[in-house]
Amino acid sequence: MLVRGRASSPLKRPRPTARGWTLGAVGVVALVASALFGRTDVLFVGVFLTVLPLAAMISVTVDRPRLTVTRSFHPDVVAVGERTTIVTTARNQSARPSPAARWRESAPAVVGVQPSAAFPRLGAHQPDGGLGRDTVVLRQDVIPERRGAHAVGPLVVSRTDPFGVAYAEYAIGQPRQLLVTPRVVPLSRGELDVAHSEGTEHELLRHSIPSADELIAREYRPGDPLRRVHWRATARHDQLMVRQEEQRSNPEAWMLIDTRALGAHTPSAADEFETLVDLVASIGVHLLDEGFVVSVVETGDRQLSGRSGAGRTGTLGSTTATYDSGSADRMLLADLAGVESSGHGRDDAVAELGGGLRKAGRPVPVFAVLAGSPLPELGALASLRSMGDPAVAFIAASTPVEAAEVLADAGWLCVRFEAGDDPAECWQRALHRQRDRVVAGGD
Repeated sequence: MLVRGRASSPLKRPRPTARGWTLGAVGVVALVASALFGRTDVLFVGVFLTVLPLAAMISVTVDRPRLTVTRSFHPDVVAVGERTTIVTTARNQSARPSPAARWRESAPAVVGVQPSAAFPRLGAHQPDGGLGRDTVVLRQDVIPERRGAHAVGPLVVSRTDPFGVAYAEYAIGQPRQLLVTPRVVPLSRGELDVAHSEGTEHELLRHSIPSADELIAREYRPGDPLRRVHWRATARHDQLMVRQEEQRSNPEAWMLIDTRALGAHTPSAADEFETLVDLVASIGVHLLDEGFVVSVVETGDRQLSGRSGAGRTGTLGSTTATYDSGSADRMLLADLAGVESSGHGRDDAVAELGGGLRKAGRPVPVFAVLAGSPLPELGALASLRSMGDPAVAFIAASTPVEAAEVLADAGWLCVRFEAGDDPAECWQRALHRQRDRVVAGGD
């Protein structure tokens, strides 16, 4: 998508530069001196120096840039810490060549656009179109430092008169939103993304060919290709059998994310929330890659959209954000890009999670990512352990220890994380604890 604009509005109205103010002040002094001493030559100098800044301001006002601006991003969606290229195409719409000027993109500091640079001199407008001498393509690589939808633009063109006496800035075109998603890191496969109640064979199939169709055997029919003969089933049934694909629905997983305000709005609280979002993004994308339908419940005001409606639980008409096949990973990351800590907590978040798990009809993977003060429904969340296979809680360091103890006593697998922790390391800690629990149970 391209954003085009040709509006040229003053961002900083024409004003004298430091040189202009100095010349004007000298001119005023010369006028006073000429009046006191009766010197006509000094009067001429005073008038000239006083009028010069005014004439220069009129010059930069009349000879303002008249450009058409088109802006695009490559790629148009980028994760925190990744590189994207801003491509800005400017075309002169004036019948005269463009004056000397400088340019910069208007954007938040977290986007990291380059400082002001010299703007190329463009030729007069050419009505035949194309990339001629009246057009310039400006490119810059940026690495956004914070997720969100950041406005890039308008293009800011600043210019001075030939003598450097007056200065003005003009905003040209319309801004475009650069979508910066949370950081996603690959997570290793293991027991944390498998519901053991579905059977070992089903787990192995899902991990080897996620979202693929299960294979069953049926009697051979004339015209079936011989390459589909199922020799093991043929020997068992004593008649020729072939493989047949049977469509199955995807397994499901649920996530509970704590989006309530973390209390004091301090840098540490903000960093902890960003780590929480990175953890949710990495786990969510990992589950989607493994073929799961992922439903996400927020403890604060609803901000995620997903594909609200029927998911694996069949909760038609529900407001639970659901992500499934196709471009679900992009949809999830786009939603998480704008998530903020909410000033209001919901009293029905855990109840919504419990309702979805009950409709699943069997234990499914459940992941809770918690931060701040304990949930009002902490006891209710602990009681959902039997519906989760596995049930894992990632708990921020700012959360009181008692919250982790309540969940751990109910059988949840609890893992602490701190601001700045790598989601992959948190996931590995959970994997190690799960394996230790399995070994201890086997003993």
